[in-house]
Amino acid sequence: MWAAQKDVSYAFKICIVGAGGVGKTCLFNRFCFNSYNVNTEMTIGISFHSTYLKIKANTEQEIKQEKFVCNSIFDMSGQERFRPLIQKFIEGSNGALLVFDPLSFSTFQQLDFWHGQIIENATTSNIPIILVASKSDLLDKTPKSQIVSEDLIEEFIKAKNLQGYYKTSALENRNVLEVFKELTNLMLKSSRIPAIVI
Repeated sequence: MWAAQKDVSYAFKICIVGAGGVGKTCLFNRFCFNSYNVNTEMTIGISFHSTYLKIKANTEQEIKQEKFVCNSIFDMSGQERFRPLIQKFIEGSNGALLVFDPLSFSTFQQLDFWHGQIIENATTSNIPIILVASKSDLLDKTPKSQIVSEDLIEEFIKAKNLQGYYKTSALENRNVLEVFKELTNLMLKSSRIPAIVI
């Protein structure tokens, strides 16, 4: 079904943020195109794509025609040289994925910066934000001493009042669809729209 034929009831902007090299583009490509490239290069500037998720009314009312939410998903480079673009990139966002590499403590430390940018530049200061630990397929193959501890992650989630936490693997397509569906449901709820993704 072509996008023009879809009955789009609602539209949201999602931004994917985090340090360079954490797997934002792999997450973006897996969800948007169901593709994975092991040789993905650093994003230059910003990538953008629109996707559609089917929704149903979360009420007694029956909807006969299929309805969709359109998510415009923005993937921005985490490299220092693109930071002047951050404001425009995040501006108008209705939801965000805050991504880090659990095998890289420095990317976890940078979450403070990226969270602050979301709060400062998004549509409102309380948009739904989900924390995403990428590359979860590598966790079992890595010594615990080299992995960001669950205690630190839990502290961060509580301190920032985040709405969710997922361990994803773009390589194995683990929790990729789930995290975008959950964020979409949170955006619908935040907008007081009585509908859920199906």
